[in-house]
Amino acid sequence: MIFVPYFDIIKMVIKMKFSFVYTHEIINYLIKIERYKTALEYLYLPTRAKQKMNYEAKLKKTHFSTSIEGNVLSFNQVKRVIEQKEDINRVKAEIEVKNYWDALTFLEKSKQENKQIDLEFIFKLHDIVERKNGLKRIGFREPTPPGVLFAVYDVKTQNPEFIPPESKDIPLLMDNLLNWYKDNQKIPAVIKAAIMHYGFVSIHPFGDGNGRTARLLATYILMLEDYDYKGFNSFEEYYMYDLDGYYRALQMNLPPLFYDGRNNPPNLEIWIEYFLKILVLNAEKIYEAALKVSKSYSPSILDGLSKKDLVLIRYMLENNKEIIKNKELASLYGVTPRAISKWALEWVNKGILKPASGSQRITSYKLANQFRKIKISDLGFID
Repeated sequence: MIFVPYFDIIKMVIKMKFSFVYTHEIINYLIKIERYKTALEYLYLPTRAKQKMNYEAKLKKTHFSTSIEGNVLSFNQVKRVIEQKEDINRVKAEIEVKNYWDALTFLEKSKQENKQIDLEFIFKLHDIVERKNGLKRIGFREPTPPGVLFAVYDVKTQNPEFIPPESKDIPLLMDNLLNWYKDNQKIPAVIKAAIMHYGFVSIHPFGDGNGRTARLLATYILMLEDYDYKGFNSFEEYYMYDLDGYYRALQMNLPPLFYDGRNNPPNLEIWIEYFLKILVLNAEKIYEAALKVSKSYSPSILDGLSKKDLVLIRYMLENNKEIIKNKELASLYGVTPRAISKWALEWVNKGILKPASGSQRITSYKLANQFRKIKISDLGFID
């Protein structure tokens, strides 16, 4: 904190507004994001490979997001902290990374329960990020003493880079931001994530942990709508390696004072384009890694498959079936077409079958390429 004369800020109701246009760059990034998302869905990855990639991505998220805020632990030190069984005698840097890891775990559980983002959700998330000795409610930042300016300062010049709104305006601004989110569900998920990230950081509702919480919120929006690339997403590492670019994109050439336009940024496209570009770069890297794993799989691809799955694969390979219809599947298993419809969905989700007809009412399927390469002998004996 720096003691300076505090000025009398506009005495009016301040609201946040988010308007943007779909620029050529934004549209191109959206197309690429969809392309990589679809490509990843069609890649077969063994369970162990997926678990390993999920774990490594979670470690990266934890390491780089805390590093952005000045945490000095190396990647290997972060990994060691996470893998430690006991929580005693941790130093501040270790507590920070363990908290962030726990916050990501909270998001994973919240997605399973389909929890939506509201004020209570944000408080809980921030509490996990900032907890020190047990979980307790941390409220919005309090008013600063007379003559004290709450601001984000430039590390090199020590000049205020950003002066957030006064504490008295935080509750209304947070309600405004959450209402915007609820009212704009038709906007692409990746753009919603970008705007929520910007809006939260701009309000800076807490005394500390705002950057980490903003990135977690963006991550959760991507998770809710399956844009986190199967959980392999870790855009934080790109921010860490481009900190000047990250902050410059968030600043958007706006004046430091929140009330001078940050509540209604005229150039929101600058930040959205940057956010989407990072997602595309990360998606490309993820896809290349996943493709390499997918190509290197062996018949261990069959691990974890049920007898029902193996019977299907053997039948299609032995009979050289290019396409199989629901009626034939029902006859093979001696069940009703309704049961086959349910099983077929499971097979598609497992990556065993691919739809071969229509998009609304699917009546025939193809065996996925990775299973067509299997030798019948690899299937072994099926009793």
